[in-house]
This record gives sequence, C-alpha cells and structure tokens, in this order.
Amino acid sequence: MSSQTKRAMLTAAGMLALTLAVPGSSIFFASSTANAAAATGTSVGVPLVRYFDGLKHWSTTGQKPNAKYREEGRVPILTTPAEGTRPIYSCMSGTQARDQFLAHSPDCENRVSSTGNNVVLRLEGYLYARPAGNRKPIYRCYVPHTRSHFFSLKSSCESNPPKSTVKSEFVLGYLPT
Repeated sequence: MSSQTKRAMLTAAGMLALTLAVPGSSIFFASSTANAAAATGTSVGVPLVRYFDGLKHWSTTGQKPNAKYREEGRVPILTTPAEGTRPIYSCMSGTQARDQFLAHSPDCENRVSSTGNNVVLRLEGYLYARPAGNRKPIYRCYVPHTRSHFFSLKSSCESNPPKSTVKSEFVLGYLPT
C-alpha cells in the first residue's frame, strides 16, 4: 500500500477499521474492536478504558457508554491473539443492574453463576496469561456496596477504607510491554 493510500474496510464482524498510511509509518485506528485489527493482520495495542459515572464503572475498548461517564484510566491491550495470550470479554451481569465486567470466557462466568443470565457484549482484546519481563498485571476489582466491577493496575484495587472497600477478585492478565 502506498504512503498516500487511505482505505476503510468493514470487517466480518461489521466493525469499521481505518488504516492510514503516512510516510515512514502505518497508523491503525480501530473502531474499538479486536476484530478490525484481525481483519488487517495487525496486532497492535488499543486502549482498554475505564469509565465511571459516579456509581457504576464500565471498561471497554469501545465507545463510552453515555455522556454521564468520565474516563478514569486506560491501558493498552492487544487486538489479536499472540502466543501466550488469552481473550478478554466484556459481559453484562444478568442479576445486577448496569454491572458490566471483564471475563476470560464468552460464557461470562455463567458456569459459576447461580442464575446463568450473564450476557457477553463483545470481545475486547487479548492480555498475556503469564508474567514475563516488564509485563504488569491488571486486576479485576469489585465494589460490593455499588455492585460494580472495574479493572486496576493496583492489587489493592485502589481500595480506600473506611470510605470505600474494594475487593481484588483476580488477575485478568498481563499488559503487553
């Protein structure tokens, strides 16, 4: 592709990907989906963004859920699988209002849920399954009093007792370096 070429493509998942070639580099913008990068054969980092609306969290590589949410942080995750990675899915709780969470499986933990009503929203991307080199862990956290999940780079999940007690549930994976 020449450095002047601009192309847009609709992936099989129906997501728009835009590749801009500029002299000396290729910049890839995905409409917040791992599927768009997979269609181009590119494994680049996209931001996994943590949003908060004052009560509930939302973590996604996609768009902000609505105007009430403000960004709290972002980390890069891979858009395509690589050796030693595992997928990260966005899920919605079937029992708690507006409790969006990240999971390793597209069954959204229904095998361990008493209701089995959790719903997969999307594939967000990929994280490394094991620590190595400078890879940093990313934790899945839960705020019991608001019934809200989010991700954090801190094992304490930014808990601030007694004002706020947050539980670290597990390591989602390790960030690409």
